[in-house]
Amino acid sequence: MEYFDEKQVRKCIRMMKTDGQTFEIRIIGGKVPVSGYFRDADTAIAELKKQNLKGCNVYMTLGNLNPACYSRSQKDKFMEYTKASTSDNDVIGYDWLMVDLDPTRPKDTSSSEEEIKQSKELADKIFHFMSQIGFEKPLVAMSGNGFHLMYRISLKNDASNRELLKDCLYVLDMLFSTEYCAIDVKNFNPGRVCKLYGTLAQKGCSTKERPHRMSYVYGSDELIKVSDKCYLEKLADQKPKDAEPRKYNNYNAKEFDLDEWLGKYSIRYRKVGYSDGDKYILDCCPFDSNHKGKDACLFKGRNGAIGFHCFHNSCAGKTWRDFRLLYEPDAYEKKQMENERRMYKSFNREKPKAEPIVENGEPIFYSPLDIINLPQQEETFVRTGIDVIDKKMRGLRRGDVSLWSGLRSSAKSTVLSEIGLNAINDGNNVGFYSGELRAKNFMRWLMLQCAGKSKVEPSQYEGYYNVPRATQEKIANWMNDKLFLYNNNYGHDYSAMRDQFQKLITEKKLDLLILDNLMSFNISDLSVDKWDCQKEFIFSLQKLAKENNVHICIVAHPRKAMGFLRLNDISGSADLGNAVDSAFIVHRNNNDFRRLTKEMFQWTDSEPIYMATNVIEIAKDRDGGTQDVFIPLWYELETKRLKNYQSENVIYGWDNDNGFEYTDEETPFG
Repeated sequence: MEYFDEKQVRKCIRMMKTDGQTFEIRIIGGKVPVSGYFRDADTAIAELKKQNLKGCNVYMTLGNLNPACYSRSQKDKFMEYTKASTSDNDVIGYDWLMVDLDPTRPKDTSSSEEEIKQSKELADKIFHFMSQIGFEKPLVAMSGNGFHLMYRISLKNDASNRELLKDCLYVLDMLFSTEYCAIDVKNFNPGRVCKLYGTLAQKGCSTKERPHRMSYVYGSDELIKVSDKCYLEKLADQKPKDAEPRKYNNYNAKEFDLDEWLGKYSIRYRKVGYSDGDKYILDCCPFDSNHKGKDACLFKGRNGAIGFHCFHNSCAGKTWRDFRLLYEPDAYEKKQMENERRMYKSFNREKPKAEPIVENGEPIFYSPLDIINLPQQEETFVRTGIDVIDKKMRGLRRGDVSLWSGLRSSAKSTVLSEIGLNAINDGNNVGFYSGELRAKNFMRWLMLQCAGKSKVEPSQYEGYYNVPRATQEKIANWMNDKLFLYNNNYGHDYSAMRDQFQKLITEKKLDLLILDNLMSFNISDLSVDKWDCQKEFIFSLQKLAKENNVHICIVAHPRKAMGFLRLNDISGSADLGNAVDSAFIVHRNNNDFRRLTKEMFQWTDSEPIYMATNVIEIAKDRDGGTQDVFIPLWYELETKRLKNYQSENVIYGWDNDNGFEYTDEETPFG
């Protein structure tokens, strides 16, 4: 009988260990444990052939070991009764997050075919969940008795990172473990070993119902990319926080009776346990009744902490607090306001009316009492998706014109296409004019941003990614009645185009119009003077915005700036910056940016904003007075997105699958 597959063992070592990296292999199940330290597959395989592996299971260390371990007595050979094997203190750093999906079965038995199937189905769900968070694709392996998802990471071995991985496994166990298949939550210690894939799994006796199986690694030998620590932190952050002693829980978090509360509001659920508490699988999600089955759950840990999670994109970010406020608006001792919903709502806009005639009896000049008794006009905004802008300025106010500028390659167009996508995702209709890009090029960039990292594919060219045709069609269908791009074949004469913009705004009920850029328009007939042309152009846009209650973004290139780019450097006249309602400058964090900001603001090398790849500066905010606010953003190569934080991974509405129902015969990783 074959006890290992040499080709698979070699593939396992090649994919999991870098050239020259020290690793330990352990053979467990014989009379005594056997250990050996190696640095290459050839030597390890040659020594493995000398061992009697009948009834044994073979494992390999996961972590990045101290190279000094290679000098132990079992160097390049297997030995019994060794004085030392790998301990947690021998590990320099973590190389892998191991998600072990272990079917529930009696101890010291192999898995049945049905249990293997359950493990594979659970692995499929976690694979999709992790990709939506932003994790890179894992190494997928079959241990012989279940599936492993191995996410490559690069962390130092210290107490905080150990706790981080412990919390990650806790969250995955909380979300996904079932009575049939559970996630092993113990796989967070640095000295952890895993199956040496390519060796036979020999638990108990090999029977027809529960046979011994060969372990193996799925797929090709493609490089497994490192997932940034920020995604681990994002995953761990879903662990329910300890409940605070508050009035609503009688100042004792553990005494809040979740079962009684759910019964009070006739919320139907099925209760099961997980390793640290109870899981309440809801009949339907409280935020969307179409989300049924196992899509929405509440969790209560032994410490009283309560959490909520729904696996649908539209419910991302919803918490137990949000859940409770649906039924008890004053549960947290203050009522929730409707301001945000009202602020960002879209309008069913009617055709704009002519300028009203002032009625007789109205004063020519208002007194203070006249003013405070005037009807309050409701202000509404388009959310940008850039957190700081939405917080400090409430977004882009309808009826206003904003100016966007920056040096070449600072990502002006990238920012605005992403703002347009976020507006569409909120249910707004968006018009685009891109004077410098052909329609195909414009849409390719937008498709990458909309698809997300898990849906794009690398091309043969470094740093160049594509969106599969099937995904493009899904995205196009989703935004087909929400996005409208001007056809440049009709020319760039603004006087003629303005009528088309007006028609588009009226007929399509536009909420946002993005014009990229001023220099692409022919505005020469607006005035005989070049700078007056620009002012008349902006005044015309302001009139268009206010009459139609639409926000208009206009991109303007700066003049050649002698120092750090300021608002007065934009286009040909300071009046351009004065005329608009708000202005933003997009900076690229390069050597010039760092040098000039140090000179102007006396920033030091430790300035946190230097960690970002790009920066948006709020240069003017006529309504709120905000200015000189610098907003860090992080550029993602695969998607051309600029992210609020490194682990951000927005899932747009086109990708709203129905829970975890897949039509393909094979799992996405199978």
